Amino acid sequence: MSMESEIRTRFGGLWNSLILLFVIIVCLRFSSLEFADEGLSKRIFCAIHLFMGCIATGFLLGILRIFLGFSNETHTRAPASANFASGLKYGIVSGGLLIMIVGALQLNNFFGVFQPIITGLITKLTSVFV
Repeated sequence: MSMESEIRTRFGGLWNSLILLFVIIVCLRFSSLEFADEGLSKRIFCAIHLFMGCIATGFLLGILRIFLGFSNETHTRAPASANFASGLKYGIVSGGLLIMIVGALQLNNFFGVFQPIITGLITKLTSVFV
């Protein structure tokens, strides 16, 4: 398959679109809470910057998956386009999850009404390891 069809396969569909929308919402929420006293243009620029960072993480993971795919035997190896497209998807999702974790730990009221539950879970997890 070509790179274009691999990208359509990996990012098409309802669930993949919802995952990308979730990452965009997390980036917007983080930037709106971080720059609450700034203007709208500053918040949107920060959200775009965070999402582009997620895409850069995806590109890095995609290239890494291509290089690590060469260690497999030829008849079991996936094409480079499939490795890159799946690495791009997983990189964008992992970048969004990292932004969400940082937002939960550093920003007050990042999860809104669910913040007390998340804070309690984080407190219990940190008490286990301390």
